[in-house]
Amino acid sequence: MENENIKNIAIAGNNGSGKTSLAEAVLFTAKATKRLGRVDDGSSCLDFEPEEIKRRISISAALHNLTWKKTRVFIIDTPGEDNFLPETKMALRVADNALYVMDAVDPLKPQTEKTWRMIKELGLPAMIFINKMDKERADFKRAVDTIKTLGIRPVPLFMPIGAQEGFKGIVDLIQMKAFVFAPDGSGKATQIDIPPDLEDEAGVLRGNLIEYAAESEDSLLEKFLEGVELSPEEIISGLMKGVSEGGFVPVACGSAIKNIASPNLLDLIVNLMPGPQARGDVKGLNPNTRSEIIMKPLHDSPVSGIVFKTLIDPYAGRLSILRIYSGTIKPDGVLYNSIREVDERYGQIFLLEGKAQKPVEQATPGEIIAITKLKETATGDTLCTRANPVIYPFVDIQPPVLTYAIRPKTRGDEEKITQVLARLKEEDPTLAIQRDQQTGELLIAGNGQIHIDVTIEKMERKFGVQVELALPKIPYHETIKAAQKGVIYRHKKQTGGAGQFAEVHFDITPLSRGAGFEFEEALVGMNVPRNFVPAVEKGLHEALQSGPLAGLPVVDIKVRFYDGKSHEVDSSETAFKIAAIQCFRKGVLDAKPTILEPIVKMTIEIPDNAVGDVIGDLNSRRGRVMGMEPGQDGRQVITALVPMAEVQRYVLDLNALTAGRGTFSMEISHYEEVPGNLLDKLIAKINEERGKGEK
Repeated sequence: MENENIKNIAIAGNNGSGKTSLAEAVLFTAKATKRLGRVDDGSSCLDFEPEEIKRRISISAALHNLTWKKTRVFIIDTPGEDNFLPETKMALRVADNALYVMDAVDPLKPQTEKTWRMIKELGLPAMIFINKMDKERADFKRAVDTIKTLGIRPVPLFMPIGAQEGFKGIVDLIQMKAFVFAPDGSGKATQIDIPPDLEDEAGVLRGNLIEYAAESEDSLLEKFLEGVELSPEEIISGLMKGVSEGGFVPVACGSAIKNIASPNLLDLIVNLMPGPQARGDVKGLNPNTRSEIIMKPLHDSPVSGIVFKTLIDPYAGRLSILRIYSGTIKPDGVLYNSIREVDERYGQIFLLEGKAQKPVEQATPGEIIAITKLKETATGDTLCTRANPVIYPFVDIQPPVLTYAIRPKTRGDEEKITQVLARLKEEDPTLAIQRDQQTGELLIAGNGQIHIDVTIEKMERKFGVQVELALPKIPYHETIKAAQKGVIYRHKKQTGGAGQFAEVHFDITPLSRGAGFEFEEALVGMNVPRNFVPAVEKGLHEALQSGPLAGLPVVDIKVRFYDGKSHEVDSSETAFKIAAIQCFRKGVLDAKPTILEPIVKMTIEIPDNAVGDVIGDLNSRRGRVMGMEPGQDGRQVITALVPMAEVQRYVLDLNALTAGRGTFSMEISHYEEVPGNLLDKLIAKINEERGKGEK
């Protein structure tokens, strides 16, 4: 196909707005599917994973395609649930256009602002479809007014005929034709005269859209100002240019579940949304010089594209989902991964149609295909030719916000679990897997509770591994607050054979926070032979691993080894090592020992009306607000320092405080002393947990 006969579009919107149902409706109307799939009864061809069917939500971006009026349209159906919005962002990154679906009953939801910001940041031409016009309390005018609050200039192209249960069709304001749809969900329409009670409003709205179309092109504006009527073709041309440049957003309406207005929506996608060439040249980076490279979106250009998703298929193995930006790809070839600097031999190429795969003989710019057998390529990588290397920047994946310790229910699965998690991370790069070096726990981090739960379910379904989750242990440290000079310990043991004897003299002093451990050998004279010094130092390093208060690592401490005693026969490296450990423990206990807790720096972005509640909540968690500044779109960004122990499940609480409109990130900042009023309880708790673990 010629490039301009190819369009691709990511369908985005709030969870529950009917994105997947709308995708099912247009696929069925275009005869790309044989029946109208429904999310509620599990028959959707796009929500096909068991975890999606169970929850009735989209968890992963799904792909399909259709042909409408000689134009191939590639559809990416994206998740709307907050936990899976990073997946939506990755899909939007490679799409040429966005179709945003809104609920006519409740158009403004927590995810609306987040998803619309993604579309805006990526500079995507967009269209809005106000869905569920057949539902009780559905209100088209109110929904359009709501769109304006997002800083969008909406241009209605449809008007509803009938309201709520009586909704039965639309007025197409470009053609000035009215259509009533069959009640059987077939998508078939009958053209009727515009109802008399809608004629005046339709005339006003059509005048509005013509004005918007005219302002996009000087020649059309001149005609408009002279009072010359614009033809439908001129109106479409002006609207397309305005949409492409982001000057305004066309608004359609209908009912996905009843398949009302899907043919008209497809007309808008084909007529108004730009294809690869209309979107213009594609900018990338030279892998060697990092200078800008321009790639032409033509079928005879050098091949290039982004892998924006990876699937682990039980039959086909790994599938890399590629958006082609330039060139033509045919089966069984070699592509160059410019990120990893390796050639990748691949096999067949497919179009994904839900969970089905359709082999194709070639693919060109704008198309989205699946490639098999790539060994090293991961999500976010650029594929191109070695002769014309390019790197396309990918999206920044937000850090995870909820972490659990994970362990298998069956001991035999301990080794298997890390392999399984690695494979799941290939499919889902928003997961973070690591082993805590201090606690030894295997940690899994995700974007929320549902994200973690879905991952655990996949582990069992796909790989037969059952696991248990627990909140991670906080990596506390022990330290001292005072110096202890002249600490002496003698290790003496007399048994049947050779005895053990060693005596060490230490000065133990605190160091500044974050300094770690310092050992000073300050021996004079020959009381201790120097060959025993390494054994003393080795003993100290062993003692640092388990402090005397709660068995935690000891930090920020200096030991000065200045004297001791030895025995010609009974002294040994082992004896001096034991003496060093015991002397260290004795000295620490006498030097005002305490526990340090990790403090995290949090950056929290919230709506204005939630500032008071969030700051009050942070104060209740022993947090300190360090600053606040204006964010985007009338939001506030709070910076705070908070003990890690107080915010392990903060994502759930922030959602409750902000009705799901808040976001945050956090990173370990430093360690601080645990307040005295909490110290004894904390030590008792840690020792109790350690006792259970040892049993």
